[in-house]
Amino acid sequence: MRRRQAVRALILSEPDQSVLLLRMQRPDRPGHFWLLPGGGIKPDEDRLSALRGEVWEETGFAVRDEPRLLWRRVHRFGRGLDEGLPVTEQREDIYLVAAPQFEPTARHNPEASEVGIFHEFRWWSVTALRAATDHQFAPRTLRRLVEELVANGPPAQPIQLRD
Repeated sequence: MRRRQAVRALILSEPDQSVLLLRMQRPDRPGHFWLLPGGGIKPDEDRLSALRGEVWEETGFAVRDEPRLLWRRVHRFGRGLDEGLPVTEQREDIYLVAAPQFEPTARHNPEASEVGIFHEFRWWSVTALRAATDHQFAPRTLRRLVEELVANGPPAQPIQLRD
């Protein structure tokens, strides 16, 4: 099993409280899902440098303020060695980034392998997320997590997610 450290940004727009998500081609089976911008931490990067770089590359937004750590998540993906693909265990730190709503762009992304797997950006309100029962999100509980964040504000301490 491969292990990977990653960071993600929950970009919450001000003042309308919408969340920016990317629609991604599933790496391990047919279909798509929506996820937060972010990616792996390189060996010579710290978490915040990685977060700033990944958000810039994937959305064109420059994170300037000190983001707040909201959630920690461990998940696995991949089909497994029996199908010729390694399983990856990814440990993610997910940070809150406040921003005005902007027009996202992937034109800064230097990773050719990512160009074909991201298909769409969308700003999601809590109401739109609640109604999106036919969409898949990562983490799976993202709809509930965003609703709680908007209603109650960030948690006092980072929460360990279970999915």
